[in-house]
Amino acid sequence: MKKRTVMAAVSALLNLARGAAVAYSLYLAVTIRLFAVINYGRVIHEFDPWFNYRATEYMVEHGWDAFQAWYDTKAWYPLGRHVGSTTYPGLQLTSWAIYEVGRRIDPALTVNDVCVLLPAGFGAIATAFTGLLCWECTRDANSAVAATFFMAILPAHLMRSVAGGYDNESLAISVIVATFFFWVRALRSASSWPFGILAGLTYICMVAAWGGYVFVLNLVGLHALALVLCGRYSPQLHKAYSCWYVLGTAGAVLGPARYLVGWQPFQSMEQLGPLGVFGGLQLLWLCELIRARRERPYNDAELLALRAKVFGAAAVLAAIGIMSLPPGFFGPLSARVRGLFIKHTKTGNPLVDSVAEHQATPLSIYWQYYHLCAMLGVAGFFFNCFQMTDAKLFIVVYSLVGAYFSSKMIRLVLLLSPAACVNSGAFIGGLVQILLDAHAEIISGGATATATATATATDAGAAVRAGSSSKAGRAVPGARPGTGAGGGGDGGDGDPTEIRRRSDGDPTPLSSELAELQQLWEENVEMRRSCPLMTLGMVFLLVLLRFLPHCFGLAEAISEPQIMMRGRDTKGNTIVIDDFREAYWWLRDHTPEDARVMAWWDYGYQINGVGNRTTIADGNTWNHEHIALLGKCLTSDEKTSHAITRHLADYVLIWTTRYAGMYSDDLAKSPHMARIGASVYADRIGCDAPQFYMDRDGKPSDCMRESLLYRMHSYRLDPLAPKLEHFEEAFTTTNRMVRIYKVLDVSEESRAWRTAKGLECAREECYPPALADTLKLKQSFQLKSS
Repeated sequence: MKKRTVMAAVSALLNLARGAAVAYSLYLAVTIRLFAVINYGRVIHEFDPWFNYRATEYMVEHGWDAFQAWYDTKAWYPLGRHVGSTTYPGLQLTSWAIYEVGRRIDPALTVNDVCVLLPAGFGAIATAFTGLLCWECTRDANSAVAATFFMAILPAHLMRSVAGGYDNESLAISVIVATFFFWVRALRSASSWPFGILAGLTYICMVAAWGGYVFVLNLVGLHALALVLCGRYSPQLHKAYSCWYVLGTAGAVLGPARYLVGWQPFQSMEQLGPLGVFGGLQLLWLCELIRARRERPYNDAELLALRAKVFGAAAVLAAIGIMSLPPGFFGPLSARVRGLFIKHTKTGNPLVDSVAEHQATPLSIYWQYYHLCAMLGVAGFFFNCFQMTDAKLFIVVYSLVGAYFSSKMIRLVLLLSPAACVNSGAFIGGLVQILLDAHAEIISGGATATATATATATDAGAAVRAGSSSKAGRAVPGARPGTGAGGGGDGGDGDPTEIRRRSDGDPTPLSSELAELQQLWEENVEMRRSCPLMTLGMVFLLVLLRFLPHCFGLAEAISEPQIMMRGRDTKGNTIVIDDFREAYWWLRDHTPEDARVMAWWDYGYQINGVGNRTTIADGNTWNHEHIALLGKCLTSDEKTSHAITRHLADYVLIWTTRYAGMYSDDLAKSPHMARIGASVYADRIGCDAPQFYMDRDGKPSDCMRESLLYRMHSYRLDPLAPKLEHFEEAFTTTNRMVRIYKVLDVSEESRAWRTAKGLECAREECYPPALADTLKLKQSFQLKSS
């Protein structure tokens, strides 16, 4: 009784410690994401978050119906953009809801506050669901605690969830993990299938939040297929998948993102697989109903024949149905998805290939963003391969698929982070369990248990040597043939008994060696206690001395807003470099409200959001041919460019950060601009795109030297650069990182024509008539087949 009381007290203390560890992990999950707020204040970061912030402000001010109908004439001039049909609005809806609740608690709360802090809060939510997912997969509390800790501070998760990084992924990763948790929870038992409904609801949130919902859709479908192929079909699988797929697909087609999703779940090649799995599960269910109606049970051959008939009939009907569909009903793979299956991720689309985060992932990235979890996760993956359950099979499939896609595109490194943390947690939890079992064995009379294990192993070894096929002999084979349990004798290769045993399928030398190691492990309780203890001690030291400093250091680096940054002056003092906002504020304060600004598409969102001025293109990149026209303007010679630009823009903004020591400016990007321009306008400036380059010594090619971009970049700062004739320098920032030029002789006639067209441009392309000759030269971009 006393012993039972002590064990209960120990268990309670352990649970209390686990609860405290989880709470501290959630606290870390928030605080590690607040470096930007501490260092810079509540500032929106980078590029895309500025559109999300502007869209949220519009939704809060005008409401949901107005947002859906919003045709933004200040973006993609002169075309405009229908925001409601080109945006996943889940992030804005979530922020709006939080703002409406929050301002009733704190009237001083602003939309900016919500947008800045939301990623940190949802980082903690994703952390909590990762712990729950690990618990469901391993059924081990220690593993769940460890997974929660790793997810809280893992840089691969931090990269899209720091405060100020108001991007779709900051919300999406939380609902991704929530969907996965509810999905595997639905498979736990025969009565747990209703959790599939919750999985469907979180999936609807996922679809509304991010285009990466296709990954979730296919992963769940692939897991269900893997369960069937592994002989793990069950009624709860059919019910859970049906609930999830029907509810989730209905929400995708009819929900907030319906304009973007459309009928893709039934037409897109990327989404037809899960539909096929849904149909297959219905056919298996039909087979089960037929089998249940028969009084005499089906044997295996009869059941196989029944399924063949049912699936065969369904295949014929499906083929007839597909043949009756109009040509082109099923769409091709998108360029981004296509790039995931092509060597070196080259999609054939220079616009997609120009984006850094679409490039293949170097191995160094895994160490940078996963660090210790890159090793622990691999070990934990193999832990999860044993004693397979439906939930463990999910994390195995998730790990394999996530590892493949993360290797194909840097941006997708994020998707692997929950699986890596679950696997890492499983490894830590597995070691802890081995240690606790060994310790309990010692306390409860380890000597007796050891003697019993030794005797059993010796008997098993004797059974193997005698050629026994008994269960004991197969399960725990003894030492090498010709030896006792203690390892005596040689049992050489010339032993005819061993040759006969090998030909009969008995243990080979390798399996015997492994069996001997297994025997040694099972009979040596001190080894089973000391090895996990030493490994855990080493992991603890690595976490304390290397992993934590690495995560916090990288978290601070990731938290740099990019729209502003810290540097040092000549005296070594830390200063804030704010050239980008300085340029945008100059546009806001010194140009007319209807001023149009031409800049490479990267900066469009910031010019809209900070400068509140009309832009030619932005990060939505929905119109390849329009961006090609922009590329043609920037990389053509000054005269050719001005003939087009005067009908589209009043100012031209370029980044010249190399003057401040950062070389990833517009001059570095200009070869991409040339390739994109040439993909539609092959006549761009009279030379091929490969001739537009800068050599290793920093000397431009003749093609680049004549371009408008190079001349704007160099004017006045390079003594050899000629004076511009059709453009006038308007503003250069303090550190010469951004330069703005005024377009001379702007066509007021073209401006008036576009203004008069109004919302007609929502239905048709609206380029000024003066550009007709230029537009005749374009060739519709066609993706080349590999």
